[in-house]
Amino acid sequence: MMKSNQINHIKVQTNEIPDELSRTDINSTRRSIALYYRGGKFIYQNFFTQPLIGKINALEGLEKKADVFFRSIRMVGSNTFHIRLVGKEEDVRKMCKDQACYRLLQGIGESLNTEARTRTYLEVSDKHDHCDVLISLDKKAFYLANNVKVEGKEMRIRNPIVVGDRMVGLTEKREVCIGQLTPDVIEKPNIKLDMELMDEINRMGKVDLLEPAPNSEDLFLVSIKNSVYQFNIWGEMAHFEELGEEVKHINSINFNHTSSIMATDNGLYEVDVKEMPNMIKAEGLPRRISSKDLSGEFQVALYTEDPYVCGINPALGVFSKTKDNKVMFF
Repeated sequence: MMKSNQINHIKVQTNEIPDELSRTDINSTRRSIALYYRGGKFIYQNFFTQPLIGKINALEGLEKKADVFFRSIRMVGSNTFHIRLVGKEEDVRKMCKDQACYRLLQGIGESLNTEARTRTYLEVSDKHDHCDVLISLDKKAFYLANNVKVEGKEMRIRNPIVVGDRMVGLTEKREVCIGQLTPDVIEKPNIKLDMELMDEINRMGKVDLLEPAPNSEDLFLVSIKNSVYQFNIWGEMAHFEELGEEVKHINSINFNHTSSIMATDNGLYEVDVKEMPNMIKAEGLPRRISSKDLSGEFQVALYTEDPYVCGINPALGVFSKTKDNKVMFF
């Protein structure tokens, strides 16, 4: 009999996506854990058997070597997507020129709406080349979003997000910059977006993370050390929350409609939230998820409410990735 604190080890299975997507392929890809591109083929991974609910499940078999890994696919407009990727720019360009990429996005896009605007995936590679792409299904075209001009200087930004008709990103100095998106970025993909620094935010300190705010078209989240701020695209602060002093950095923030989970350098924290018009408000104090197997630094923590993944309905599970790329589901 398993001890109450024993970790369950669960395997993932690997499936190649055929050129002609069937409805089964689309549905399986939507609920996949990992999605990547290798040797001209799109491949996804998911659970072979369902995880044990109430236990900590360690995932085994996630792919570590591919040309391009997906981190997330977010719907940002009519048939327009922001794709977060890991891979070399030349490999990302090759993938985005593959017509199968547009067929795949069209299939995944059918599952996205105002309630669920993002599909998020896990990658455990040792690659550090993060690329962000805006893709238009209407134009069958793409724009690499990381190379921009900030106050006239050409530079590469990281962690860009799309908020309404703006793109917000971080410079190498971890300063927030913002620029207005127009159809030119798709129709003239070699142009570099003009951006300016947001001094109202940058005066507060070096920024660790940017994330879109749920339920809003002009708010975004900014994490600085142990605090999370909500700013609008004009640089006005709407709200902020603070974790304990034992947290030095917040590495990811994820929401469902009633809770938020944060991956930090000191474990995982969860807080009850309420979605208000154009704002997310905490309903209580943050609580640390207490378990010896969920301690240390985490890169990512993500909710899933897919009953086909969790095996129960109503469903709620969490994927988390540690600093050394171990993936847990609980």
